[in-house]
Amino acid sequence: MTRLAGLVAMLAVATGGPPRLAAAEGPAAPDAGAATAPLEVRIDPVAGEPVSGRLLEVGADGVRLEVQGAERLVPLATVRQLVRVAGAAAQDGPAALLLTTTDGGTLSGSDFLQEGPRGVVAAREGRIELPVERIRRVAWLAPDEREPGWVAKLPERPESDLLVVRRDEGEEFVACAVVGVSGEHVTVVLDGETIPVKRAKVRGIEWLREQAPVGGTVVRLAGGQLTARSIRWSDAAFTLDDIRLPPDSFKALDFAAGRTTSLATLEPETSAVEPFFGGLAADRDLAAFFAPRVVAAADGGPADLLVRPRTVATWRVPEASRRFRGTVARHVASEATAAVEVVLAVDGREAWRRRLAGVAGSEPEPVSFDLDVARGRRVTLTVDFVAGDPGCGIRLAGGAFEK
Repeated sequence: MTRLAGLVAMLAVATGGPPRLAAAEGPAAPDAGAATAPLEVRIDPVAGEPVSGRLLEVGADGVRLEVQGAERLVPLATVRQLVRVAGAAAQDGPAALLLTTTDGGTLSGSDFLQEGPRGVVAAREGRIELPVERIRRVAWLAPDEREPGWVAKLPERPESDLLVVRRDEGEEFVACAVVGVSGEHVTVVLDGETIPVKRAKVRGIEWLREQAPVGGTVVRLAGGQLTARSIRWSDAAFTLDDIRLPPDSFKALDFAAGRTTSLATLEPETSAVEPFFGGLAADRDLAAFFAPRVVAAADGGPADLLVRPRTVATWRVPEASRRFRGTVARHVASEATAAVEVVLAVDGREAWRRRLAGVAGSEPEPVSFDLDVARGRRVTLTVDFVAGDPGCGIRLAGGAFEK
């Protein structure tokens, strides 16, 4: 049997399980343009107090809200983020399918089809459409999967599309050209032959695509996250560049993300650490433990910084930055009462100071800071001991310079 004949036989043989439902089968999903229930949102502005109201529209000129019965237009340039706070529920949950875009965005749903040049995701909130060339990966998930395990086994430099085929011992990657996805088959071209592969045999598809640049506004969705340069929302339609989504899938727009630099991505210009027992810093391994370090954020967002006393670290302010914002909290067990002093200075002049101290049994409460750095060149963070207290580390979360 030739290699081609063997692959054709492998791909064409049906497995015993029932076929997977297509997006159009079963209960019809609401259309992406269907009206949604009123959404209550909050605008966190670049400066000033938050504004809450009913979302009417997001357009090129700004965000339109109904606030206490009157319409208000808030220009986009003045908005840090727009967050959904109430309305028909848009909640994340287990998904049968995970789609990854060429710029690293994600969408989830119950199934995927290809309709000509457009890919279609059937989601709980409705139908999602996007150009096929923006799709890098589609993975059909097992009930206990949150992420496709086969991604870690992908070739480092694939030379074609890859079809991920179910095998008794795991999966097999078949190099081919994927040309169509229907409710029953994934159609591929292999050595010049067009082959319909039964969907029940397919775990996923990895298209050979160029990595797209990441940039724009971060858009959080029910079951996913995308970035976009053009955003239009109304209760009848929701579009991100050339992607159409159900209006009810909206969760938040982070306009500041494209205008911010996370502190965790910047190397300190200077950093000095002196632990409570100063001799500990002489040991290289212990010194690394006490030095500021980047830690993953609990909510999957930008990384946090863990800083222990006594640390003095200075960062250069990125060009054109206007504000430096974030929160600090004691990084310690809830039953601990340790205290620590946190000071922020701009160009050597103190701009913010807080003493963080705990009460046994209470959770560490984060404290926000917001500094004007428009004319500043450097920001210095000092985490210091309180007299007679061995102190504790602090977690600096969401620390970012905003333009």
